[in-house]
Amino acid sequence: MAEVTIIIPTLNEEENVDFLLERVFEVKDAAGLDFKVLFVDSASIDRTCDCVEKWQNKRPVTLLRRDVNVGLAPAVIAAAHQVDTAYVLVMDADLSHPPEKIPSMLAPLLCGQCDMVIGSRYVKGGAVPDWPLSRKLSSKLATLPALCFCSAKDPLAGFFAVKTRFITGLHTDIPGFKIGFAVLAEYHKSIRIQEIPITFRDRDHGQSKMTRGIVYDYLRQLGSLAKGRMGL
Repeated sequence: MAEVTIIIPTLNEEENVDFLLERVFEVKDAAGLDFKVLFVDSASIDRTCDCVEKWQNKRPVTLLRRDVNVGLAPAVIAAAHQVDTAYVLVMDADLSHPPEKIPSMLAPLLCGQCDMVIGSRYVKGGAVPDWPLSRKLSSKLATLPALCFCSAKDPLAGFFAVKTRFITGLHTDIPGFKIGFAVLAEYHKSIRIQEIPITFRDRDHGQSKMTRGIVYDYLRQLGSLAKGRMGL
């Protein structure tokens, strides 16, 4: 039985599914890893689900369809409740997260060195080569308040591997995208983390999901955490 499920949340990613899975399974075969892939789709209106379903007879790929898009974090939590593996790895579908890093993400987790591994842009060796200075600055500013709730250098990273129970133990109403941050903030006193450097690339196909609504959801998440710390 596989020890790891790779969870990939999608919303209108038909142009990226094939490219992503080709690279994921090249890595799997080369490294001799035993994992399966679960897509969780949040009501895509393009052919994303059709593209995923074409892989189901070829490789260990499954699809969880959701009828309403209520955000990436709830989608990932729902997917984690469907898996039967002790560990999950969460990554984006747009190829911004390099599949080639999967083996080094899983190694310290599987050998018991830590409970969570983060693919980090902000440790030595990490990079965001496609970003202009303005975006680098805005990302750093967005990261600052998150550092009040955890010790990770890249707490807002969306590429991470973790023991499944740390996700299934979260509330299902977490807003927005920042599921990794939710794990870090919830378990900051007990979770052992490790960060490995990655090169984060901007998407080549499809449209960015970053909107004002996502920013608002992140601010809501920060506000909720702050109230919790203050006992309000």
